[in-house]
Amino acid sequence: MPTPTRLSTKDLVPGASYLHTNGLFVRHIEAIEGDTVIYHDQYGQGRCSKGAFLKACPSVASPEDAAAANQHLEEVLHITRR
Repeated sequence: MPTPTRLSTKDLVPGASYLHTNGLFVRHIEAIEGDTVIYHDQYGQGRCSKGAFLKACPSVASPEDAAAANQHLEEVLHITRR
């Protein structure tokens, strides 16, 4: 398995999705205003600095990552509905 490329703050792009370090969810960048990243995930909307965003979400999410995150969320929702 190849080592993922380390992203820098200039690599962040509005409209792109990034995998959280825990691998359980994906954050989607809505906008970047200066050093502030505005994003959303399954928990809601948030904002933080570019550096903080990259610390929490250091890699671009693949379609498989997004599917796995959605599957995990469905499993959690199923458990909480019991």
